[in-house]
Amino acid sequence: MFVMNDMLNDPRVHREARTAVRAGFRVTVVAMQSDQCRIERETVDGYDIIRVRFPQRFLLMSLFLRLWSLTLLVKPILKEGLRLALGLLPGPQAPWQAPGAPSLLRRFKWGLMRTIGVLLWPLRLLKPFLGRLNQRLEKSRDTEGAAVAFSGKLSRYIGEIGFLRNTFWITWAMLRAIRSERAKVFHGHDLPTLPLTTWAARRAGGKALYDSHEVWVGMCPEWTSFFNAVAQWVENRYIRRMHAVVTVNEPIADELGRRYRIPRPSVVMNCPERESPRFLDPRHSIRAKLGLAPHEPLILYQGRYAPWRGLEALIESSRYLSRGILVLRGYGSNEEDLRRRVAALGDGRRAFMVDPVPMTDLVSAAAEADIGVVPYTPCTLCNYYASPNKLFEYMMAGLALAVSNLPVLEKIVRDHDLGVVFDPAEPRHIAEQLNALTENPARLRVCRENAARVARERYHWNHEVQKLIRLYESLTGHQKTYAACSADGLSMPAGRG
Repeated sequence: MFVMNDMLNDPRVHREARTAVRAGFRVTVVAMQSDQCRIERETVDGYDIIRVRFPQRFLLMSLFLRLWSLTLLVKPILKEGLRLALGLLPGPQAPWQAPGAPSLLRRFKWGLMRTIGVLLWPLRLLKPFLGRLNQRLEKSRDTEGAAVAFSGKLSRYIGEIGFLRNTFWITWAMLRAIRSERAKVFHGHDLPTLPLTTWAARRAGGKALYDSHEVWVGMCPEWTSFFNAVAQWVENRYIRRMHAVVTVNEPIADELGRRYRIPRPSVVMNCPERESPRFLDPRHSIRAKLGLAPHEPLILYQGRYAPWRGLEALIESSRYLSRGILVLRGYGSNEEDLRRRVAALGDGRRAFMVDPVPMTDLVSAAAEADIGVVPYTPCTLCNYYASPNKLFEYMMAGLALAVSNLPVLEKIVRDHDLGVVFDPAEPRHIAEQLNALTENPARLRVCRENAARVARERYHWNHEVQKLIRLYESLTGHQKTYAACSADGLSMPAGRG
């Protein structure tokens, strides 16, 4: 298996690798080293993990790109500092001019601008003699809005080119790491691994399997058209060379089949293994940390933080909750912004943020909550068709669900009467739907019971894994005989092909 992360937080890949080992296959996962994990080789649940490093010889290009980005950051700071020193009208990036709540980075930039303005204040005495400089600064103020937009877009292009370059060299490093492997199946996870999976399978004479965890092209609203065009070309070119394709739900399978004119991919959903929530480590107890009474409804968002996941509106909705406490537990790129929003709610707030828990404890840690929330916005096709791990983890933990009115999420909730559906763009509507559960304990109890029941009957990994194992068998030509699945996992094979 190939995966472009460090394998610390990827439940789907862990489940697939662990399951394949239980079914009698030998499994190696090739991942990346990161700042959080420098372990080059380890064995987890019977499968091997090899983590490769970014080749050091290419760090010079990285340094160049970072210096270029630093130049784009420093130039407006110097300009605004000079304007402050000379007493000229401020530009759009001057202190307290830019719109929106100031981030920590913006406050730091403003501090540098003011420092430069103070240090260069003596220049104001020479202002009458600095006519050309004054004119240039004033003229740049009038055009700086467009310049800022251009600089931002240029920075995105530089970042995307850096990502493509990194992906190429990581692909090269991974191919070197498995140059002696003669596996029967090469299983690539998500679009960046597609060329790698094809090349490795061709070199070893094995079969190639593509596992699309989401609609990857256009996944991030901030990506440029250039980057999306490259991603589309890569997926279109290499998905047709796969011997099999799997994905996480029916709409994405339909989309990939229609978009690339390939046989409809198999669907293996992101369900957790069937389990009863274990004893909760007191260190992970939200109620203990916040001092909540047992009868206080607990509303949980658990997972990664990102700007397009609707968390801003979810936090705002807590202003209108009549009962219950909203808790966000996770990590991500906009964590600082979310913490400021929570703090801005004031002393009587009904929203809090707590630290994430280990991947293996997600279901048990969620079980003390009452309602699990998935507030994704339909900003991309990836979000529109989302069916994330957290949805099924909430169900396995026995939580009622409150989800956005997106097709996959809404269908699961309404088909099984698991909770409520809301408009993710309207904080008042989110709160209204949450109140409909928290103010009706009998209704909340029914939804929780339905979630626990349907998770154990249908939405569990033991149900999904049979499809994956059959796919491995068809690709390897090794048929295996299985005993029935037990309640706590896939049983070992009774024989090997």
